[in-house]
Amino acid sequence: MIIHCTKRLAARLPEVSPEPLAETNPLGSWHANLYTIDRRNCILFCHDQTRFVLFMAGVEEGAFRQAGFLVS
Repeated sequence: MIIHCTKRLAARLPEVSPEPLAETNPLGSWHANLYTIDRRNCILFCHDQTRFVLFMAGVEEGAFRQAGFLVS
């Protein structure tokens, strides 16, 4: 699974690929964006084919360091 990040989210993650990766996983690819709501970091994920949306509210700084799976 590949998650395509916006520049704002990619700046907060430890390792992000500078070029797009080819999708080979049957789970498909996702897009993610970082929002700030009431001074809390929130991430919105959207599946490319189904447009299914996931919302993570209150993401702390430690979670960005552990999010090595966000690579594109």
